[in-house]
Amino acid sequence: MKRSLKVTRIQKPIRLISVLLTTLLFCQPTVLLIGNAQGRKQRGEKKSTTTDDQRIAHVLSRLTFGARPGDFERVQAMGVDAFITQQLDPDSVEDNAAIARIKKLPTIGMATPVIIEQYTPPKPAVLPSPTPPKAPETSSVSQKSIAQNTLGQTPQPSANTSMPAMQNEMPNAKKEDAGGTPALPAPKPTPPPKNPYMVITDLQRAKVLRAVYSERQLYELMVDFWENHFSIFANKDDDRYLLTSFDRETIRPFALGRFRDLLGATAHSPAMLYYLDNWRSSVPRPYPAKGDKPAGVDGGLNENYARELMELHTMGVDGGYTQQDVQEVARCFTGWTIEKPNQEGLFLYRPGLHDDGAKAVLGHKILPGGGIGDGERVLDILATHPATARFIATKLARRFISDDPPKSVIDRAAAVFLKTDGSIRETLRAIITSSEFFGAYHAKVRSPFEYVAAAMRALNAETDGDRPVLDAIARMGQPVFGRITPDGYADRADQWLSSGAMVARFNFASALATNRIKGTKIDFEKLLSGIDPANKVQVASRLAQLTFASSQTRTEFEKSLSSAPPGAIVAPSSGPNLSVSYAQAARNYISDLITLLIGSPEFQQR
Repeated sequence: MKRSLKVTRIQKPIRLISVLLTTLLFCQPTVLLIGNAQGRKQRGEKKSTTTDDQRIAHVLSRLTFGARPGDFERVQAMGVDAFITQQLDPDSVEDNAAIARIKKLPTIGMATPVIIEQYTPPKPAVLPSPTPPKAPETSSVSQKSIAQNTLGQTPQPSANTSMPAMQNEMPNAKKEDAGGTPALPAPKPTPPPKNPYMVITDLQRAKVLRAVYSERQLYELMVDFWENHFSIFANKDDDRYLLTSFDRETIRPFALGRFRDLLGATAHSPAMLYYLDNWRSSVPRPYPAKGDKPAGVDGGLNENYARELMELHTMGVDGGYTQQDVQEVARCFTGWTIEKPNQEGLFLYRPGLHDDGAKAVLGHKILPGGGIGDGERVLDILATHPATARFIATKLARRFISDDPPKSVIDRAAAVFLKTDGSIRETLRAIITSSEFFGAYHAKVRSPFEYVAAAMRALNAETDGDRPVLDAIARMGQPVFGRITPDGYADRADQWLSSGAMVARFNFASALATNRIKGTKIDFEKLLSGIDPANKVQVASRLAQLTFASSQTRTEFEKSLSSAPPGAIVAPSSGPNLSVSYAQAARNYISDLITLLIGSPEFQQR
C-alpha cells in the first residue's frame, strides 16, 4: 500500500504543471506569432542566426508532417541541403511501406466507373400492395385449444415461433431432428451494403496514412497543399464517387510538375466540373413553340467554374480581371462536361453544347470555331499571367514561411515561376532554400491535420487512420475533404486558435498518450528503448528530444519532476503483482508527460 501511494504522488505536480501549459496553449501561439512578425519588421528581414540544430529541426517541421524518432540524426548525417534536394525529387525516395498500407484500402485503386457500380446503394425494391388474407375457418380443434389456454393450461408450441424463440433454439441447432437430417448452420450476419461514404472514408484514411508513414514527405505536403488550393467538398452528391480519381489522377501526378499541367488536369477533372457546376454549362439553345408547349431555352451559361478558376485557382481576387472576363471564360468552357456522372463519371466534351463564337479574355482575342481549344487557350493565358505567378508564389510562401511572408521572397519566387514556365519544383526550391525560410523558425501554427500527423510521427504511433482519428481531426475544425466552400481552409494561425479547437487538441493529446484511440497505439517500450522507465529525468529528456521541446518546457518538466518526493517511482524488488503495478504506474506518468509535450504551445507550431 505504501508503495502504491508513493507511485501516485508524482502525478500531482505533473497535473499542476499541465494547468500552466494548458493556459499557455491558449495564449502563447497568437502572442508568439505577433511577436515574430513585429520582430522581423524591426530587424528589417535580416538573415537568421539559427543554430545548426535549429536548421535541422526547422526543415523537419516545415518540409515534413513532423519528425519521427531518428529523423534528426539522419538529416544531421546527410546535411540539410542534401535532405532538401532529396525531398524535391520524390521519385528517388523508396516508399514501399506506405504504398503497402494504402493498397489495403479497397477503393483507392479503383476506376471511377467501378466505384460507381460497386458502391451505389441498391434502390429499394417496389413491392406490390399486400392482399388482405382470408379469415381462417374456425375449427373444433382451434376452439378446443383456445378453451384450454383460457383455463390456464400450457399450449403446445406452434410452427410460427417468434424470432427470439428461434434464437433461443440456436444452441440446440446441431442436434439432428427426428428424421436424422442435421440442422442447418446459423446464417452469418449480413454485412452493411456498400455505399459512397465508404469511398470517402478510404480516401480520408489514405491521406492520414501517407502523412504519417510516407518517406516522400515534401511531396505529400504539396499534394495536401494543392488539394486545398483546388478544394472540393467530398460530400456533394456524385463527388463522393469522383474524388478518388481527382486525388489519384489529377493532383498527385502533377504536384511538383508544371503548374499549367496541373491546372489543365483540374479543368478536365469530373470532380471539379461537378463541384463547380461547369458540367451543366452550355450555350443557350432556344426552341420554338410546339403544340401546347411554349417556346423556351435549353441549357445556359454557368459562371461558377470560370469565376473560381480566376479568383481561387490562378490570378487571385485582386488579379485584375473583370466580370466581363468571367463571362467570356465561362463561354470558353461550355461543353466541358461529364459522361453520365452517376454511371461513368468520365470527362466528355460535347461540341453541340459549346459556344463557338468569338471571345476576348484579358485582352486576348479568341477566334470563332475553336471548339475545345477555347478552354485550353484560356488555361494557357492564365497559367502564364504575372498575377498568377504572384498569387501562387504568395500562397507557397505563406505555407512554408509565415502567415505574412516577406515581399522579397515572394518577388523572387514569382520570377522563378515565370522564368521556368511555371515549374512548381523550382518555385518551391526558391522558397525553401531562402534566408527568409530559415529565419521563420516556429512562425507557423499547425493545422489540425498537421498536428495529428506530427503527434503520431513523433511518438512512432501505429495507426489505421480510421474514423476515430478522422473524427478527432474534424472536432479540431478541419474535416478531411470537408471544406464546403471552394476557397479551401485558410493557412493562417487565427483559423485554428479558438478555445474550443485548443481544448480538442489537448483532449486528443491525452487520448493518444493513453492509447484510448481505437486503431491507434503507442508502443511505450519501443519508444523508450534503452531508457529505464523509473528514471524520470531520462524519460522526460527522451520525450522532450522526440518532440523538439523548447528550453522553457524542459525547465517546467525539471521543476515538476524535482518537486516529486524521492522514490515516487521505484522499481519493485520482486513479485509479479508488484511488477504489473510498477509497469502500470510508469505508463501513467509517462502518458502524463506525453500529454503535456504534445499539448504544449511549441508543438502546435512548426
